[in-house]
Amino acid sequence: MFPPSGSTGLIPPSRFQAWPLSTLPKIAPTWLADIPLVQPPGHRDVSERRTDTQRPQVMMWERDVSSDRQEPGQRGRCRDQQAELISWQLQELQRLEEKVRLLRETSLQQKMRLEAQATELEALARAEKAGRAEAEGLRAALAGTEVVRKNLEEGSQRELEEVQRRHQKQLSSLTLAHQEALSSVTSKAEGLEKSLSSLETRRSGEAKELAEAQREAELLRKQLSKTQDDSEAQVTLVENLRKCVGEQVPPEVHSQTWEPERQKLLETVQHLQEDLDGLHATAELLQVRVQSLTHILALQEEELTRKIQPSDSLKCQSLLNHWREKVFALMVQLKAQELEHSNSVKQLKRQVASLQEQVTAQSQEQAMLQRSLQDKAAEAEVEQMGAKALQLELSRAQEARRCSSQIWLESTMSCPLPPPVTDVTLELQQLREERNHLDAELQLSARLIQQEVGRAREQGEAERQQLSKVAQQLEQELQQTQESLAILGLQLDVACQGQQESTKEAASLRQELTQQQELCGQALQEKVAEVETRLWEQLSDTERRLNEARREHAKAVVSLSQIQCKAAQEKEWSQELRRLQEEAWKEEGQRLAWRLQELERDKNCMLQRLLAVLPSLLDKKKSVVSSSRPLGCSASVPIAAAVPTRESIKGSLSVLLDDLQGLSEAISKEEAICQGHNLDRCSSSNPQMSS
Repeated sequence: MFPPSGSTGLIPPSRFQAWPLSTLPKIAPTWLADIPLVQPPGHRDVSERRTDTQRPQVMMWERDVSSDRQEPGQRGRCRDQQAELISWQLQELQRLEEKVRLLRETSLQQKMRLEAQATELEALARAEKAGRAEAEGLRAALAGTEVVRKNLEEGSQRELEEVQRRHQKQLSSLTLAHQEALSSVTSKAEGLEKSLSSLETRRSGEAKELAEAQREAELLRKQLSKTQDDSEAQVTLVENLRKCVGEQVPPEVHSQTWEPERQKLLETVQHLQEDLDGLHATAELLQVRVQSLTHILALQEEELTRKIQPSDSLKCQSLLNHWREKVFALMVQLKAQELEHSNSVKQLKRQVASLQEQVTAQSQEQAMLQRSLQDKAAEAEVEQMGAKALQLELSRAQEARRCSSQIWLESTMSCPLPPPVTDVTLELQQLREERNHLDAELQLSARLIQQEVGRAREQGEAERQQLSKVAQQLEQELQQTQESLAILGLQLDVACQGQQESTKEAASLRQELTQQQELCGQALQEKVAEVETRLWEQLSDTERRLNEARREHAKAVVSLSQIQCKAAQEKEWSQELRRLQEEAWKEEGQRLAWRLQELERDKNCMLQRLLAVLPSLLDKKKSVVSSSRPLGCSASVPIAAAVPTRESIKGSLSVLLDDLQGLSEAISKEEAICQGHNLDRCSSSNPQMSS
């Protein structure tokens, strides 16, 4: 059982053997009272298996005893084993006796329960008989009351049928009136929709015409802006060329040679710009006069020259001059009116946009009105469906009452009438009260139906009036929009004429601009030719310098790429080394954790072994002391044999304690090693993070 006293190694868990059960008495649980007397087959199998497993253990103990008899030094151990077998058998006998006692108690309790259930069943049977008798009496009483109730129900049904007929007539008349109103309103709405669609088509056509006119005006404006941009670009080119010439020439040469020429050029450019501004102003002022004079000459000058006689030439010439002056003044007035007309056209466009917004708002209102009409129609349909549902419910109630009356008649025919009269009078009073209550409910329902019908009529009339008002408003608005569209058409015609005149003016302005551009271009070409020769030389020098700079840049890029590749390789190597170190640390930690778990398991097994061995050793000690007292001097040989057993027990305990101390020291050392590894890992990870 124990290792020899001289051994200091650890005992593996596989060497431990199974010990018998504890000697504490077992208390039967409370739930055993409900277990039946006969054990199930599964329980029998378990008990048989337990005895089968216990038999080889006994055989093993006997073999150990027989083998120990051969050795004279192990007789004390055989006696201990025999004592343990006897104690274990006694415990099994006590356990079986307790089980038998518990099974007897459970059988007695089950018998008592069965007797109590039998008494309860008898009481329930008696109560059922009494309830049946009472039910038969109640059925007989109900048969008499059913006849009276049937008569009352027939009268109430007749009254209900009359009320339903009246209600149906009223509903039919209301539905017809509502449908007629809806049809009239829908027809008006369709007419309004058609008129609105026609107005929208007209408005879309006019909007297209306006858009085309606006496009033409925008094209003219773009052309004017392009010409202005070209002139400004040429001016900027001249200024840039001047700046380039001034920046590229060295300051000493610039101050000596080019200073007077630059000043002259600046003065000429300023004069040219002033001339351009003056020409623009004069051109704008002379356009009106030129156009007016051309119109005058085209209209009546040829006819007057044909009719002039040589004698009256001076008078005719004076008349022509006077007429031309007046016409010139009138043309100037017309030009001012055209400017005012352009402003009025802009205002009219704004008005058209506002009218379009109003039309969209009106279309939205019309859609809302159509939706409201649809909602009202749906409400009317819902009311009709509710009326139909009420009719169906009434018919169902009538059928249910008829069925109940038939059942009651059949029951009355099968069962005799009850003799007491007082119950019948009470039931008659109750039935009269029910009839009065039903009459009151019918009257209330009729009043409610009439109120709902009146409300529906009022709502329909109010909606019809609102729709008629809305239709009138829409007709008025349509007329107003038609008038405004006619006015806008006239104004558009006038605007088209003004646009034609503006196109003619733009053509004349273009001619003048082309002439001015030609003059400026000639002056600029002369100066540009002189500047280009100088700039080409400077460009060649700059290109040479740029090529040299590009070569140096390419060399620097190649060196940078090489440095980056080296840095990337070094980074990959460092990452790989770090990964390998982490994997090695993880494996070492797992191995140490597994070793700790094994040591803890061995420690737990040793502790369990100690706890299991201590009570048996104490029992052996007591048995040895008790056996030594009666034997006396004649039993000196077994006492002498028992002394070495105590010494062996003490030696085995000391060995176990030494093993436990060794285990605890090994566990503490391994924990310290694990903590050291963790600290090394943290210290190595911190510099890596900082790098």
